[in-house]
Amino acid sequence: MIDTTAWADFLNDFPSPQGAAVAALLDSDHDLCTCGVVVAEVFQGLRHERKIRSFAELFRELIYLEPSGIDFHFRAAEIYRALRRKGTTIRSTIDCLIAVLAEEHGCAVLSGDRDMATLCRSGLLTTSLWPIQQ
Repeated sequence: MIDTTAWADFLNDFPSPQGAAVAALLDSDHDLCTCGVVVAEVFQGLRHERKIRSFAELFRELIYLEPSGIDFHFRAAEIYRALRRKGTTIRSTIDCLIAVLAEEHGCAVLSGDRDMATLCRSGLLTTSLWPIQQ
């Protein structure tokens, strides 16, 4: 799953390992997936109609993941609370939702977000960060 931060770097031609990884993944045989909150975040940042249309076509080709039900949301809240008990506060519920969705579907997450890195490295989830070359 490609997170919003990686898409933003790629779409804005920002030179980052995450943006380069998105470009490489788009040219690969890997299954790429997205979810509703990532689509909403990415597309709220697009300003040009031509880009919106062209990237909408691209996003429609990605595997679209949805949560399985209410237990998915309970799991995201559980992860948030467990990290807070350990002294780490995740700044966005959305990151918890994306991480749990990736876990639920057996995906790694490509992200440049420090909270996502914290989530994936916490040991509380079975999902991991997509390996990128620095």
